[in-house]
Amino acid sequence: MRGRMRGIASSLAVVSAVVAAAAVPVAISGTAGASPAPGSYQGVAHSQALAVTIGGNPLTAGVSRAMVTSTPTAQANGSGELTPGLTSSQSANATKAGQNDVAAQTCAAPPPFPLPAPLSGAGSLSLGLACGSASATVDAAGLPSSTSTGSIASLGISGSGALNQIVQSGAPLAGTLQSVLGALPPLPAGGATLGSVLDQLGALVTAATGLVTVGVGPSTSTVTTTTSSVTATASSQGATVGLLPGVGPKGAPLLSVTVGKATVTSSLDRGTAAGTATADPGIVSVSFGTAATGVQTVTIAPGQSQTFLSGTPLASTISVGAGSVTHGPGAATATAHGVTLDLATGIDGGISVDLASAGSSVSGAAPAAPASLPFSPSTTAAPAAAPAPAQIVGATSVHTGEPWGGATPIVGLALATGLSLVYRRRLTQLVRAAAARLVR
Repeated sequence: MRGRMRGIASSLAVVSAVVAAAAVPVAISGTAGASPAPGSYQGVAHSQALAVTIGGNPLTAGVSRAMVTSTPTAQANGSGELTPGLTSSQSANATKAGQNDVAAQTCAAPPPFPLPAPLSGAGSLSLGLACGSASATVDAAGLPSSTSTGSIASLGISGSGALNQIVQSGAPLAGTLQSVLGALPPLPAGGATLGSVLDQLGALVTAATGLVTVGVGPSTSTVTTTTSSVTATASSQGATVGLLPGVGPKGAPLLSVTVGKATVTSSLDRGTAAGTATADPGIVSVSFGTAATGVQTVTIAPGQSQTFLSGTPLASTISVGAGSVTHGPGAATATAHGVTLDLATGIDGGISVDLASAGSSVSGAAPAAPASLPFSPSTTAAPAAAPAPAQIVGATSVHTGEPWGGATPIVGLALATGLSLVYRRRLTQLVRAAAARLVR
């Protein structure tokens, strides 16, 4: 009896193990590489609206600068400056997601003050509004952007002392000014002196309302970041410069210089780290002359220079810088080299005016490559899936689509095997009895 009970227990253990193995689903797991971190990047834009130098002394500037990095950081600075004495500058910074720093435009305008040496006796300098603004933002996704403006609305240099130098420079000046301001009036009968002739000529020169006037647009620098790119753009809106305003027809300057807008852009593809850049330097147009001589207009292309009013104290050279770009893997740079005016060089070294320069640059690296998988997935296309079979009533939840699939037949086979072991003696007797009947 004990042996029979041991046999039954062993048989039930086998049945339990088989049923348990059949009922547990097989789990297949795989591990993929972590998502790569975004590549590092940096973008910078800067531009200058105006800078004036008299006798080596820098006086004014309208400058803007903007920068972003992937840390993330956004910085901006815009300023209108008059050195010494006036600075209207604004700065903004943002260094974390969701931060927004805005420094609204502020402006200042000083009263006229004497020119520095060597033109200290020539007159005074007046400045219109000097303004600056800045903003820096890192959005909720951690993408930084920044923008700034800097401007000097206008600049005027009165020229009482300088004009006297032009008129009272003696006999050699009379001949050189003839080609500048028109034919000298005829000498009156009775032998007029050269002084009287210069007085008449000086009357035309002193009709000038000043020595130099400058009107400029703002400089703007902007850097923006998206999930796919970083773009840095700088622009200077252009300027007009007049030498001896009031001498030309209808009160126009004797020499008028118009500088077009200069714009540069650098961009970086954050996915591939490919850099591209464009530069569009401003075209310069120059008009000069009087009502007596007629007005001429010439255009100076980027990379060229030209001198006007040669041989006189008003001799002026305009040099136009060319644009340049470099781009390739990992970086891009664009520069518009601005316009330099060396005005009235015969008067104590003259006045230097720098206009409309801009630059931008971007750099960065592509995102890191994803970690390799522990196995190489097949690159062959998977065969089209067969149509799903009709649902079979009573099938188990683990089902292959056929009546004999899944765990049901396995469980049934295991039960039959176990029962046969338990009742093998009784089954043997039944088989022998059936065989004896067949023999009869």
